[in-house]
Amino acid sequence: MTERAGAPPARDAAPVRLVLLDARPPAERATLLAGALRLRLGPGQETFVPPAADVVAAAHADPDRHLVVARPPGGDPVALGVLHPGGAPAEVVALLGGVGADDVVLFRGFLVDVASQGGGVGSRVVSLLPGVVGDLARVRGRATPFAVLVLTVNDRNAAGRRAYARAGLTDRGAYLGGSAGPQRVMARDLGPP
Repeated sequence: MTERAGAPPARDAAPVRLVLLDARPPAERATLLAGALRLRLGPGQETFVPPAADVVAAAHADPDRHLVVARPPGGDPVALGVLHPGGAPAEVVALLGGVGADDVVLFRGFLVDVASQGGGVGSRVVSLLPGVVGDLARVRGRATPFAVLVLTVNDRNAAGRRAYARAGLTDRGAYLGGSAGPQRVMARDLGPP
């Protein structure tokens, strides 16, 4: 499966589906990508995440980066992110309990459109990532599943840390390599590699 559905949160917000673009037909991929490029950051968020066009350009330049978009069923994208197997810095991997870097998938470049922020989209997307990481392992032809999903979130982003914790990620420690200051490493074990 390459599109994962999320249940609506308690706030009665609309559900979202998470789509791994590499697993979609070219025409659908192009349509979803065009919608993702229209996503806009809120004021001051460019300090923590690049605009959608930069996230997409970095993914197109690196075959190890895989774009995912979130959208309501049948709707336009409301969020964009990148799954990057083997992309976690060594300092981050060291906090994950002995797992090898090749068994770790870094979730990066995550942005929720400013019009969709505050409605639980971030938590829902992150809660759906383990299933999409499983799909990614199949797309990449891995013999074994990935072991850990990880992301870093800026120390100053309390709302992001809360959203990721609600989605099942746990704080694994500090990472000082972020371009916008100290980060917290948040991860979820996915099973044995």
